[in-house]
Amino acid sequence: DPPVPCDPASSGGAMIPLRVVLILVVELCERFCFYTIQGSQKFFLSQKLGYGSSQASAITTIFNTASYLGCLPGGVLGDRFLGRFLVIVIFGSIYVGGSFCLAISTLPGVDSKGLFLAGTFAGVALGTGGIKPNVCNFGADQIQGENADQEKETFFSYFYWMINIGAVVALAVMTSVATTPENFGIDKNYGYFVSYGSGAIAMGVCVTIFLLGSPGYIHKFLRSQTSTMKPIMKALVVSSRSPRGFIALMGWVLLVPFFVLSFMQAFAEEGSTAATVEAVAAFAISAVMLTCLTYAHLDNSWIRRAPSYDGGGEELVEVDSISEDDIRMTFQTIPVLVVANTVFNFCYTMMIAPFLSQSCQMDLKIGSGQISGSLFNVGDCFAIVLFIPIFEMFIYPFFARLQGRDISPSQKLVGGFFFAAMAMVAATALEFARRGAGVMGPPSFVPSQQTADGFMGNCMVDGKDYCSNCAPKSASGDEGIYMSNISGFLMFIPFGLVGLGEIMVNPVLYHYAYALTPSKTKSVVQAVNLIFQGAVPPALVAVFTTILKSAQPNNLNKGHIEYFYYISMVLCVLGTPIYLIVARKSHIKNPETGSIIAGSQWESRVATSQVALAGRQMGSFVGGSVTGNDPLGSRVSQREITLSQRDIERIG
Repeated sequence: DPPVPCDPASSGGAMIPLRVVLILVVELCERFCFYTIQGSQKFFLSQKLGYGSSQASAITTIFNTASYLGCLPGGVLGDRFLGRFLVIVIFGSIYVGGSFCLAISTLPGVDSKGLFLAGTFAGVALGTGGIKPNVCNFGADQIQGENADQEKETFFSYFYWMINIGAVVALAVMTSVATTPENFGIDKNYGYFVSYGSGAIAMGVCVTIFLLGSPGYIHKFLRSQTSTMKPIMKALVVSSRSPRGFIALMGWVLLVPFFVLSFMQAFAEEGSTAATVEAVAAFAISAVMLTCLTYAHLDNSWIRRAPSYDGGGEELVEVDSISEDDIRMTFQTIPVLVVANTVFNFCYTMMIAPFLSQSCQMDLKIGSGQISGSLFNVGDCFAIVLFIPIFEMFIYPFFARLQGRDISPSQKLVGGFFFAAMAMVAATALEFARRGAGVMGPPSFVPSQQTADGFMGNCMVDGKDYCSNCAPKSASGDEGIYMSNISGFLMFIPFGLVGLGEIMVNPVLYHYAYALTPSKTKSVVQAVNLIFQGAVPPALVAVFTTILKSAQPNNLNKGHIEYFYYISMVLCVLGTPIYLIVARKSHIKNPETGSIIAGSQWESRVATSQVALAGRQMGSFVGGSVTGNDPLGSRVSQREITLSQRDIERIG
């Protein structure tokens, strides 16, 4: 397998095998396809399938939830049952089939709502959940030999760039192809087909390339022999006899009705009583669920391991089993993960829907054409890439010198909450400025008037198209929303501020979950972290989107989208002291020695540990590693921890 040269500046001249390059290409295509779909899904739902702006936002955010929920079963299948290779092939094929269904559903004359939603959720979301937790680890498994450590570091760097290249091209180019195909010489009725079809073809080619590399792969069918989920779940049930154990079990069980109701309310008839009742019920359940999990796991001394017995009633002693202390330490990071992820990633989810709605009613014109409002998502990417070295080389050292000690994980998290709150402040200010700006409509437009469906008026007037290309439109495309006379490029500010928050929050949470968890259950805790990062917050946003339907009408001039930003700001303001209390009250043990870590000393362990997690999508380490005791690869360099939430999400 001939090696491929890498950037000497970043890898010291290390080489990576061709089989690893094929895996990198798979990640590039998967992220390209995913963000092509996610970046324009809301627009298609509101322009072609007849959904209102509010429900289109709810479905888009719940799609993100579905993609993350698949990570846990995908990781378990790859780690324990089928091996990573087969899981990638199977779920990659499902992904390809789903993306082609999606593309076909957008063709003129088809416009099948059922086919579109089936392709999105049963195909793309399910496929993403299977690929996310396996592809990065499978790539790392391929690197062996004398220079394996150096080559793995190079692999993670390239993996990071594949994520970003795929995402940036999708968000900057393909979403505009979908919404303004005329700018690219494509018939206006085929923009979404070309965009989604390109993603589907790219994904199909990459799965084929991945299969062609099969003879050269190693560890294709390697599986872990240690069961982790079963003893953990049995321990929760057995320990529920205690008051705190009952509260914990109730918290975990409530995840099921919360997600079920979140999906139901997103797809219920828009504005119906049923949708509102389901959304309110989901919110109430989430409040109880998050409170139970946070309180119960502050102290896990109540957990008892469930013994196993043979046919004769004798207790079995399993050599590779998880000890009672391991199970207790598995749950010790849950309170911080629940609180911090809820606070920050609720704000982060604003980029998936409310920010897009706002962007699409601002001035998107460039020359004689328009760009897509999704383009401004790359502001998050660029902020991360540009400011990671600035934070590491200047900002963190400056404040460390100022206070006479290193910046603690809690300080980083609180700093991330601050940037998230500032992003909401910026978005709110821009929304007030947008509503106060003039409307770029035809001369005959009267601001106080709108159609029965909430549109501003006809798009084509005297041969000129006045409508935003990504705001809601009537099914015929004849009526739509006019843009406000304020540049959409100003939305780079809130997107960029969220990116600064990502630098400080998500890598710390991945590292926290890793450094304070026993080696046998690291993959389980990372999977749980992914769920509370990428599944729970978007589901909560979907719930609030339904409850606050009137705040996000088709015409934002008649609504109050800033209400979502107010909720996010309140979460940051209230969540910060709650986080600080939870972090101080958590009973933490050192996973290596079993000794209790007093007070906030856990912070020094997290801050000084040299184990790093390779980023947002290194949440793709969910499946663990069956090639050694360390599921995340303990020799990944410290600099990998600086990868962002967007990158963690894109990787994983």
